[in-house]
Amino acid sequence: MSYKHLFTISLLVASTSFAARYHAPHTDGIEPYYQPEETVRYMSGLSEEERATLFAKEGAIDWWLDARFGIFVHWGPSSMLKCSMSWGRMGPRPQHGTDGTVKKGIPQEIYDNQYKLLEAAEFDADEWIKLVKDSGAKYFLFTTKHHDGFSTYDSAVTDYDIMNTPFGRDMTREIVEACNKYDIKIGFYYSQPDWNHPLYAAGENEQYCEAFLFPQIRELLTNYGKIDIMWFDGLGRNPDTWQSPKLMQMIRELQPDIITNHRFAHPPAHMGDFDGPERSIGRFQTNRPWETCTVIGGGWAWMGDAPAMPLPQAISLLVRCAGGGGNLALGVGPNGDGKFLPDHKKRLLQMGDWLKQYGETIYGTQGGPYIPGPWGAATYKDDTVYLHILANWSGKLTLPALPAKMLSTTVLSGGTAQVQQTDDALTISMDPKDINPVNTVIALKLDQSAANITPIPTISLPLSIGATATASSEKSAKHTANSIVAGDLKEFSEGIMVKSSWSPAPKDKAPWIQVELAEPKSVSQIQIREGKFGAASRVKAFALEAKVGDAWQTIYTGKQIGGDFGLVLSEPVTSGTFRLRIIKWQGGLNINELELF
Repeated sequence: MSYKHLFTISLLVASTSFAARYHAPHTDGIEPYYQPEETVRYMSGLSEEERATLFAKEGAIDWWLDARFGIFVHWGPSSMLKCSMSWGRMGPRPQHGTDGTVKKGIPQEIYDNQYKLLEAAEFDADEWIKLVKDSGAKYFLFTTKHHDGFSTYDSAVTDYDIMNTPFGRDMTREIVEACNKYDIKIGFYYSQPDWNHPLYAAGENEQYCEAFLFPQIRELLTNYGKIDIMWFDGLGRNPDTWQSPKLMQMIRELQPDIITNHRFAHPPAHMGDFDGPERSIGRFQTNRPWETCTVIGGGWAWMGDAPAMPLPQAISLLVRCAGGGGNLALGVGPNGDGKFLPDHKKRLLQMGDWLKQYGETIYGTQGGPYIPGPWGAATYKDDTVYLHILANWSGKLTLPALPAKMLSTTVLSGGTAQVQQTDDALTISMDPKDINPVNTVIALKLDQSAANITPIPTISLPLSIGATATASSEKSAKHTANSIVAGDLKEFSEGIMVKSSWSPAPKDKAPWIQVELAEPKSVSQIQIREGKFGAASRVKAFALEAKVGDAWQTIYTGKQIGGDFGLVLSEPVTSGTFRLRIIKWQGGLNINELELF
């Protein structure tokens, strides 16, 4: 059964007799989707008409499922300041848990008046959206209002908007017109919380919705033609805070074909049309659409010049999203003048060049049938499976057998490969000189549609779950060795981001960290993360070692790690203790993850 048909069924479950069909919560992301108990309870109090408008009509999301890749821009007066948009304002945060605790940032008086200096002399909507087109992205998300309350469009219900700046033009209108010119779908990000509005600050939420929130959404969905996505950011609040059923009815009436994300409600309730893990790649989930939102480098908006993530990680990010059944909304923050950083622009153009060559393996595909692992990910379209081998490997990879006959194999990235299948395994062998340094792509043509194949796990749970981690030294109590291993299973949720890491003491001249298992295990794949996904490597030389008997045996040496390092060992290694030894590095070290499979 195809993903689109499966999702249609999930909408029917959500909107008709859903309570009677409720099943226990599931976690594998594969079986038919059933709403969480929290959502079932909430929806049981709504009318049939209200329930129906919480989700898009059948077929409305199909283009988005095919698109796989979008660009996300946060921009406003704060883009002139070296601070995080909204969060970098040292002032009140009404109805937020951190209200009254903010001690750092740009003083409120400066932040709130920065719009009076906003000229954006180099902004060119045509240039922005042409870059989006050239990046290979199919849709564009633009921030119309963030938590700080500044509107980047011409609003009749506030003076705190783009028209009351020296720039003085409706930037949002120019962007929409450019999107229409270049055939790019358009989506509006909108923050329901408004830390600048007096009614919201006073906790008068009903009046705030009636006097401000609803009128602004009506403006956005009335004055700019066809809008494809409404991307909310309600900071996890209850849907009744925003009168969401009524709001969604209005949205569907104004834009019948629009789709929305899930943040008009508490994210774990999974309302709306797609989920959205932030700054992390979602798990393999093909029974409900999802989209990773993350940044190419730096923060969501410009916070000072920051390098773009390395190209291999940018491609890996896109591929791992598609291979997991999701989309990628890649954030890029232009500076206060309205210009993209040269390094960010270069990386987007490189992604576009890659997609010109390998777009068939991303656009219009579905994730699977192989579930991603350190080795890489797979996508498929009809009877063709595309293997994306992203890991460091020696030219030999073994995956579980496909329950289908292979008719042909093609190495799309160049060179040749021997692909052999037995009843138990599918083995790929390549000359190391044919391995693509970014992504080795192999197409497998089958004798049937890959949609007939139940998703196939390629790795077990990490062997390092519950392991003991020790290190040569620890920088502080917040950077201990145990930060890199999970004490127990972690269930997928919104916004997962590894915030803890191991760092050695500054005076440690020979840092190492090791993982000791409860008993010896056979390890064939290893995943290491140095910093966040997308981070460049500060490690310049390292070694991975396994303790065999009383001696350490080197199983791999490399020159960089970064935020996405996967390794397929040439032969499995059985040991109870594995060690990462850092030989050369530049700057501070942060190892976030060391997982064994």
